[in-house]
Amino acid sequence: MAESRDRIYLRDLRVACIIGTRPEERRRTQEIAIDVCLHLDLEEPGRSDRLKDTVDYGYLAGEITAMAESSSFQLLERLAEEVASLALAHPKVERVEVKVSKPNALPRGKAAMVEILRDRSSGKPPMGFGRFV
Repeated sequence: MAESRDRIYLRDLRVACIIGTRPEERRRTQEIAIDVCLHLDLEEPGRSDRLKDTVDYGYLAGEITAMAESSSFQLLERLAEEVASLALAHPKVERVEVKVSKPNALPRGKAAMVEILRDRSSGKPPMGFGRFV
């Protein structure tokens, strides 16, 4: 399958969740920023002007927010994998890039961030329980 040139972005989605390995990080929620880049073919929805022909990014953002805010992962890597799984559960998404940023993780830096790239052609099934099927 040729890589799609088309993309939908969800930028700076803010969620509050329990994340971290230290005891003080496990006591209260922390704000996390999530960026998602969906790679898919947008020609059909560009012509039809119908939501059913594309990804409902508002719905996906809600799914990501609900999953993250109900989670209690230790690692940003795990949160990123679950976000990717939710995105790849949508049949139109060919590939996804996910950035998860923890703004107050470094005393002398702006943020700690994890970035992953996943695609459906990798042969690995998504880890999570996406609801787009």
